[in-house]
Amino acid sequence: MLALLKRNPQLLPDEQHARLLFRREWLPWMLLGLTLGLVEGATAAVLIKHSFAQSAAPWVVNLAVAFVSGVPALSNVVSFIWANIAHGRRRVGMVVTLQALFAIAVGAIGLAPRATGGLAFAVFSVLLARMLWAGVLTARTAIWTANYPRHLIARMTGRIVIVSSLALASAAALAGASLQRGWPDPRWLYGGAAIAGLCGAWRYRAVTLRREFQLLSAERGVSGEGGAFSLSMLTEILRTNPSFREYMFWMGLFGGGSLMLTSQLVVILSDQMHVPSGTQVLLLAVVPLLTLPLFVPMWARIFDGAHVVVYRSRQGWALVAAIAVTCVAVLAGWPWLLWVGAVLLGISYAGANLGWNLGHNDFATPGRAQHYMGVHVTLTGVRGVIAPPCGIAAYQLLESLQRGAGRWSMLIPLAMTTAGALGFNLMRRKHLHEKGS
Repeated sequence: MLALLKRNPQLLPDEQHARLLFRREWLPWMLLGLTLGLVEGATAAVLIKHSFAQSAAPWVVNLAVAFVSGVPALSNVVSFIWANIAHGRRRVGMVVTLQALFAIAVGAIGLAPRATGGLAFAVFSVLLARMLWAGVLTARTAIWTANYPRHLIARMTGRIVIVSSLALASAAALAGASLQRGWPDPRWLYGGAAIAGLCGAWRYRAVTLRREFQLLSAERGVSGEGGAFSLSMLTEILRTNPSFREYMFWMGLFGGGSLMLTSQLVVILSDQMHVPSGTQVLLLAVVPLLTLPLFVPMWARIFDGAHVVVYRSRQGWALVAAIAVTCVAVLAGWPWLLWVGAVLLGISYAGANLGWNLGHNDFATPGRAQHYMGVHVTLTGVRGVIAPPCGIAAYQLLESLQRGAGRWSMLIPLAMTTAGALGFNLMRRKHLHEKGS
């Protein structure tokens, strides 16, 4: 702390403390990023497609790809359970336990045999790992909200996102190299990722929660309103907060289109454009993740200076542009343009990550930030259940009508994200009008 004061004498006490807390957080999240990288949607989907292509019928493998690509979102359906467990309880110890269990579940994926039963085991292990990670995210939101002031939260958490993204990109790059060269066996990568995650959980024990007593008192104080998160609370929040309800509606369209895209791309790049698995990982994971850190600071400044609906009205068009370029690349058969699309996806993901983690705070009342996060991630999970399989179903239907027509299914996620971006702009105009009146 003294060193920080000497280097930054003009910083306010809140800023000094926030920077000290960040120094304790960045290494654990970097180590856990190496673990998370192997069960992130695009990387996991490519690994499943490559490893089990000969283990089951093509449509079964494609369905598994859709499921795995949507698992990061789908697993959030259980977030209300984690919200209930965390409510009124100390967070850091819970996060550490979940981080360790998550690392073990990722390591278990490497034990799956290359057979139909192994495909089921691998998919289940990915689901279990992501369900545990959903618990980490749900409990973490209270830590970040308590430790970082509102005018700094996007910048401080943005730095953690940068560190995590670089680790995710490193893990994805190792997976891509493994698929390209055939060495090392991906199973060894899962073992190494598990060790990194366990080390990260061990290091996270040093993190403290600022004014924890006040946070726990505030959470226990809302028990009369329904302290435990439930489906009835979800409907109550959506019913009584029309602005948040509208925000969740447009997020449903916007996020659903984004989720649908990944599974379609894995199948189209493999079966129609015949892009090697290693190159797929580079396009769908490594390039976006390496691009992301470059643009997080820009998006963080925008987020810190405006309400989330104003922020989303700008960030939304970045994703629309990225999907539009990717669609042109696929429909025209221009592999070189896929690299441009990958960079644009990274730029849009940099903004989406901040909005997803922090946006609910602009709607939540004191002591209920975790409840609002529970609503948000639960609805994200619903999108994860529906969107990727629907995208693959559209692909399979078009392919059954005419071979090669499946790639036109990518117009569906483009239309959905465009509708979502338009909705955010409607909300922005309404918000600015209410603010000015």
